[in-house]
Amino acid sequence: MSLTELTGNPRHDQLIQLVAKRGYMNIDELAQLLAVSTQTVRRDIRKLSEQGLITRHHGGAGRASSVINTAFEQRELSYTEEKIAIAEAIADYIPDRSTVFITIGTTVEHIARALMNHSHLRIITNSLRVAHILYKNTEFEVMVPGGTLRPNNGGIIGPSAVTFVEGFRADYLITSVGAIEANGDLLEFDVNESSIVKAMMTHSRHILLAADHTKFHASAAVEIGNTRLVTALFTDAPPPLPLETLLQQQQVELVVTSATAEEPTL
Repeated sequence: MSLTELTGNPRHDQLIQLVAKRGYMNIDELAQLLAVSTQTVRRDIRKLSEQGLITRHHGGAGRASSVINTAFEQRELSYTEEKIAIAEAIADYIPDRSTVFITIGTTVEHIARALMNHSHLRIITNSLRVAHILYKNTEFEVMVPGGTLRPNNGGIIGPSAVTFVEGFRADYLITSVGAIEANGDLLEFDVNESSIVKAMMTHSRHILLAADHTKFHASAAVEIGNTRLVTALFTDAPPPLPLETLLQQQQVELVVTSATAEEPTL
């Protein structure tokens, strides 16, 4: 199931997709595009907001604070082979005896599994799902912060989690991202989750970014940084030429792992 098939109702799925793409749409626009009455749109918005799929506003609807996380289980099935290839490339990049920040997401969970053959890693993560994977290696020291637990993705958020992260200096940060703009801006969907990512970025010596090809064409609302801060970008397909050129100018290492590539492009 994809993000365009969240509800099983084609009109509701289309409404979610429109709002997710634009960030905010008013009722009249939605009624025209969906070819229904404004009353129907209002009912749809009310129902979908109650399900947490969009945010209800006066006169319109906006993207849910974490519409991607709403479909976390569906995303686990998306681009699995590509994510595994990215995960293995990042795992190869991480030396033993490193201190590593790891964030929330389906891609980083694949990376966590790929790290299991390493030894003597210290891992600080705000993902209970990542911690559940990694704690089974008895040579790892796995630490999680206190805070508020998100039931949809196992993420831990909140001021206490940010403070916990700020007490460390990691050799590497492993993180995914909601979207990458052509100017290198890194975007996320949830302001609460992004505050922890930004803290981890500030307290890391090297930032390793995992982003499958869909991130080059996605849209998100919360800026967390720019590719100029990134040490290496790991992806399954070359980015659009303007972004690829920018990465070269910023001296960001680009590692492309795909079924069509014989070896990673450095």
